Amino acid sequence: MKFGIVLLLALTACRHAPKALVDPELAMYMPPGATVIAGIDLDRLRATPLFAKIPEPFRDGSYALVGYDGKALVTASRTGSRVSVSGGAVKGNPPDLLRHASDAPIWIVARGSSTLPLTGNLSNLNRLLHQTQYTMVTARVGERVDLEMTGVCVSPEVAQHLEENVRAIATLMKFPLQVRREGTVIHATGSISIEAAGSLF
Repeated sequence: MKFGIVLLLALTACRHAPKALVDPELAMYMPPGATVIAGIDLDRLRATPLFAKIPEPFRDGSYALVGYDGKALVTASRTGSRVSVSGGAVKGNPPDLLRHASDAPIWIVARGSSTLPLTGNLSNLNRLLHQTQYTMVTARVGERVDLEMTGVCVSPEVAQHLEENVRAIATLMKFPLQVRREGTVIHATGSISIEAAGSLF
């Protein structure tokens, strides 16, 4: 009788065990010094209009991770039991940025010290990023792409300055955002068209 109860508890615990947000085998290929990590849940995007905008090499996969350390870009994607890597990836310890991974279909986490290779008006985003300790962006896809951005700052004063800059740059780029501040954290939400989102890939 006691064995039956123990077995039942074990099965229940397994059933409710939290699922890892990131495939650990893919995570091991990300640069340990990564300043930016992105995740793309290809299975969840497959039935959306955005899937056609994703680069062809990724489309057969179920999930992809992209890591950038300021010099090299590394990708790791899963197709069934096979993992494909590019960019000179070497197995090692996953970067600590992955602890901020999201369950959203698309997510990006960037250190505030990183500088993204952006041009034009988009280069203004680096100014915002540098005011944070780290920033997370998530995207959920429907008829449009709904974005949610969170910037974590070192102090309320820096967060207030970031809030003002986010509003100013969003106005400059004519991108409607809802922005709010909670202590040292800035939250911003908005949406873009599928076409605009596709141009970022």
